[in-house]
Amino acid sequence: MLIDQAVVEVAGVVTEKDTKTHQARRVAIDAGTVAALKRQAQRTAETALAAGAGRDPDPFVFAGRTDGGAPLSPDVVTGRFRRLAKVHAPGTRLHDLRHFAATQLLAAGVPVKTVSGRLGHGSAAMTLDVYAHHIAAADQVAADVLGDILGA
Repeated sequence: MLIDQAVVEVAGVVTEKDTKTHQARRVAIDAGTVAALKRQAQRTAETALAAGAGRDPDPFVFAGRTDGGAPLSPDVVTGRFRRLAKVHAPGTRLHDLRHFAATQLLAAGVPVKTVSGRLGHGSAAMTLDVYAHHIAAADQVAADVLGDILGA
């Protein structure tokens, strides 16, 4: 998946802009996510057809218009997440998912450089600064595993 733009809302106007670092990046996505995105794209195409609307040649999967030609407002996404979180994970913010993903990847042993690239951090050092406490916890687990292996 190519990440080369961000969607923002300023003074009620939803628009696209450069990423925070002004650099595009590619991140791999798993087959289940690809399938879910394809199902969503199919649903939106069917909705447009049922409404008699045309379809933008390069539609947004999560669109703010039936033709798919405009992105969904970030405020709408945040509001929907808040409603879900209130029921399933009270107190969880949408941005918390980013931290969850990063800490889970690091805990699973994914290299810091890879996690850094997925997050769009300018360097692995930035990722280390933000998530050092999680890496330290994983290091203790690694020490315990080695201790068990060596019979210490």
